[in-house]
Amino acid sequence: MKPAIAVPAIAALIYRAWSRRSLTPVGLLAAFLTAFIHALHPWSVGFTLLGVFFLAGTAVTKVKHDIKAKLTQSATGASGGEGARNHVQVLANSLAATALILLHIWHLKKEGTYSKENLCWGRGNDVLVVGIVANYAAVAADTFSSELGILSKSKPRLITAPWRVVPPGTNGGVTLAGLNAGLLGSFIIASTSTLLIPFCKDWDAAGKAKYTLAMTLAGFSGTLLDSYLGAVLQASVIDVHSGKIVEGEGGKKVLIHGSHVKPIANLRSHAISYEEGKEGVAKTSAVDSKLNESVKTSRTMQKGGASGAAVTDGQHESRRVEVGHDILDNNAVNLLMAALVSVGAMLAACVVWELPFSSMIPVGLLIPSEQANMSLRFVPPKAHPTHTSLETSAPSAPGVHDTLRSRLAQTSAPATAASSTKPVELQSAHPLEARLVQWRETQDRLKMEMLRRQFGIAEPIRRGMELKIATAGEWRPAVLGGASGVHRDILEGRDCEIGWEDVFVGHELREVPDFHTEMEAKMKMNW
Repeated sequence: MKPAIAVPAIAALIYRAWSRRSLTPVGLLAAFLTAFIHALHPWSVGFTLLGVFFLAGTAVTKVKHDIKAKLTQSATGASGGEGARNHVQVLANSLAATALILLHIWHLKKEGTYSKENLCWGRGNDVLVVGIVANYAAVAADTFSSELGILSKSKPRLITAPWRVVPPGTNGGVTLAGLNAGLLGSFIIASTSTLLIPFCKDWDAAGKAKYTLAMTLAGFSGTLLDSYLGAVLQASVIDVHSGKIVEGEGGKKVLIHGSHVKPIANLRSHAISYEEGKEGVAKTSAVDSKLNESVKTSRTMQKGGASGAAVTDGQHESRRVEVGHDILDNNAVNLLMAALVSVGAMLAACVVWELPFSSMIPVGLLIPSEQANMSLRFVPPKAHPTHTSLETSAPSAPGVHDTLRSRLAQTSAPATAASSTKPVELQSAHPLEARLVQWRETQDRLKMEMLRRQFGIAEPIRRGMELKIATAGEWRPAVLGGASGVHRDILEGRDCEIGWEDVFVGHELREVPDFHTEMEAKMKMNW
């Protein structure tokens, strides 16, 4: 994303959150880092989806805040309703997408296409983009469903037991209005991504429509999955006096203090009677320590939303679990849901596009670079020189200026990670000649790799040994015309080709060595 657009956009989002107090100070920092990472991507779609989700989420939260305050109860003892969101809530909705964006940026830089201006999304590749869009479609659908679904006039029903009616705000409770709202939120994200993703020319209108529908359904499955996980893994605590669902502050778990009521009351009564019987002088440290622990527990429970009367009163419980198991809190459920939907969408894309599942993660993260060289590469890697030196004359005509080769002498070429061979060193320094040599070597390695995958390692080893034997057996001194290379060309599949190296062998300007000198060099006897 261009800095001229990213900087004011990030500043506007952070200012809006700060002015409306929708995020805590630490939440603002987490939001800034998340937006900054999204802005590093060359496409603006990730950052825009983050902004659309944030703006739409705060809008629907504001709409239902007053009504939710009457239908639910806060764990702090106040009326229900959302306060400022903290950093955990920010990361729960955007952490999976942020990780995928970082992975995609690394993948683009690995391929050398990160700074490419006309970079587009081809059909049938880059499944990481699908995971990023699916994450925001799922969290938007869940936010719309939970925030607007509570406004439904009909009572919600438990998703794991549709015949059971539950109080509004229960984890796992669904209504028809909530499901429709979730479908709307998912469609907003899917359609926004369709408008902003730079599709390549192989995408037609029908393909884009199918993509939008698929992303909408993927996001809608997120709200269903979140409801199921909430009904099973998250405890819905109800206040027995008012019958309202108690919500934890910042998505945290709600303390259930019923099991602590009797022990605390008994300890207090024993401690008081003991002090009165001994004229108020306590001599038993065990009772004092237990009393101190009970007082600490009481204070902790009061911070969690319990009243002082409920703590000291041991005759009844003020809260109980209505649905689910107290395993995860709301933030953990949201993060798990977003991650599962993103992975599921990428798996589905691999199946539809007939791609290997390993394409979800770039090869460089799974295997070392040396083994990555054995992939089926068609085009040789780039090997541009790190710096050049001035060429004053052509190699074939000393003293005559060569315009084509001027300032193109390759003095140092980097060893790329995608190639295990050394940089090509030629007498002529024009990069086109080096590129042609690399192209032929790449095709040879491709053939050997295909033979290895089809017949095993023995086949390329056998062919390599035959090639080495033919090369050594065809050697002939230069005074006798040099080697013809017919057998080597047959083994390499080039017996019907005539290349420039067959005509210009590179010895036109050199004096032909005598027989004894060449033989000594061949047998390594020229010491």
